[in-house]
Amino acid sequence: MKKYSYISLFSGAGIGEYSLNKNGFDCVATVEIKQERLNFQKLNNYCRYENGYISGDISKISTKEILYAQFEFYKQIENIKELDFLIATPPCQGMSVANHKKGEEIVRNSLILESIKIVNKIKPRVFIFENVTSFLKTLCTDTDNMDKPISDVIKNHLYDNYNVTSKIINFKDYGSNSSRPRTLVIGVRKDIKGIAPMDIFPELKPGK
Repeated sequence: MKKYSYISLFSGAGIGEYSLNKNGFDCVATVEIKQERLNFQKLNNYCRYENGYISGDISKISTKEILYAQFEFYKQIENIKELDFLIATPPCQGMSVANHKKGEEIVRNSLILESIKIVNKIKPRVFIFENVTSFLKTLCTDTDNMDKPISDVIKNHLYDNYNVTSKIINFKDYGSNSSRPRTLVIGVRKDIKGIAPMDIFPELKPGK
């Protein structure tokens, strides 16, 4: 059985990674700024190689360089040419309607741009951005220092190379036991034939 390679950004304690590993994905790297959350992932043996656990601020060049080096290491050791899948769930405090004390959150919102940069560098076959329902309407600062809706930033930087579809879903309709409306943005590299972003959305599976 083929093991599909993945990278996870803003991975937290690795709840999503648990499911990925159970469904035939192999962790190239998981990036999380808080070491205690990364330690939890280590306890669950998510990554095949120890240097796949990367603790650092993804907005810093040094952290991205560590990630790129780990990807090159994995490609050589595992004899693969490309990454299958990248998932990014950047912090959503500045986007959430539940945050009544947002203050100045546009810098935090702009972490999505770091995910976009990494997608363009690594060029995975498929990427998924997951966030709150207001995600695509939220402003972030683009590379030209102009504040734009995240939907426009994704379009500006990724539409040339990826077929991209977005959809708001509620996880309770896909097996979760609690209501959790989220935005999913799925991109499939244009040279990948026979698969479209909508093909990757899960089948309905109402929770109990």
